[in-house]
Amino acid sequence: MKISLRERRTRAGTRTLYLDCYDRGSRRLEYLKLYLTGNPKQDKKTLELAEQIRSKRVTEHAQGEHGFFSPTRQRQDFLEYCRKIAEVQRSPNTRMVWDHAIARLATFAGGVLRFEQITEKYLESFRDYLLGELKRNSAAVYLAKIKSGLLRAVDDKILLQYPARKIKIKLQDSNREFLILAELKKLERTACNNRAVKDAFLFSAFSGLRYSDVRALTWDQVFKAGPHYSINYIQQKTGNPERLPLSRQAGKIIGAQKGSEYSPNITGDINPEAVFKLPAQQTIDKTIKRWAKRAGIGKRISFHTARHTFATMGLTHGVDIFTMAKLLGHRDLTSTQIYAKIVDEKKRAAVDLIPSLDGGKGRGKSKRQ
Repeated sequence: MKISLRERRTRAGTRTLYLDCYDRGSRRLEYLKLYLTGNPKQDKKTLELAEQIRSKRVTEHAQGEHGFFSPTRQRQDFLEYCRKIAEVQRSPNTRMVWDHAIARLATFAGGVLRFEQITEKYLESFRDYLLGELKRNSAAVYLAKIKSGLLRAVDDKILLQYPARKIKIKLQDSNREFLILAELKKLERTACNNRAVKDAFLFSAFSGLRYSDVRALTWDQVFKAGPHYSINYIQQKTGNPERLPLSRQAGKIIGAQKGSEYSPNITGDINPEAVFKLPAQQTIDKTIKRWAKRAGIGKRISFHTARHTFATMGLTHGVDIFTMAKLLGHRDLTSTQIYAKIVDEKKRAAVDLIPSLDGGKGRGKSKRQ
């Protein structure tokens, strides 16, 4: 493993120090919470401390490579270890889920959880705690993050073995709300308090992009060849590069953004090169709910409903599941198959409306004359 000490400038103007750990094609960043301020004497001491930490990590890794697990690392706080993992996540939503999962574990553990305390029995109790406090799917998502942290700890030679192999929560099938074309047309005709939110939502419904990717989309990622638009972007959730051809409607929406100056209710750090100048997702979802109500749509929708709409609409109109997985940026078909199930249910409901020869219409509704 190669462990290098590096620095990165913060928004406050200081320089934060971190370790860049590279091992067999895998990279991990460890932020040290040490900062260079420009004071030569103070910065010298800070750099010496950072170098001591780097040397310690090199030694610990060497011990792990030869089968020696450091008792010191066993006594470290697993919660703090997870917080460092959360800090380097690209997607704000992913960081948020990590933060919630860590907060739940911190509450259960009483604030501190040493690696040496983590056993299969302890994790069983934590799983039962989550199921008692949360809906099943939320509990499953939070448990998955904690298990991911434990796997990382095994890779880092902090844990001798993975203690969560048998600790599972099975996800329940959830109703993924989506809109039909007629409802999208209603929304398009209805005024929204924030025009950028309206355009971004409709763009997502016709492109399938997540909120994080729509918000991060910049003009240098947008390309036009003749009448057709496409985008080259990095998925905020996974970090994977993607090339996405846009539908005619999505291209029309993105083309209309050139020169648009609207940006009401926007706070925070907005990239001036962003295609859609958007507020935080919580603000967006509130805006969308009011907009949908004004349009006469009774469904409970959020920005993510647009992505569900794109997938369901595409499969309904004949896009095969493999192509849809590529368009959504899925690495396997498991996630995409959820939408295929929705389409199958729609087909079942549709054929049930076809009349029968005895004069009835629909399953269970026929009447003998």
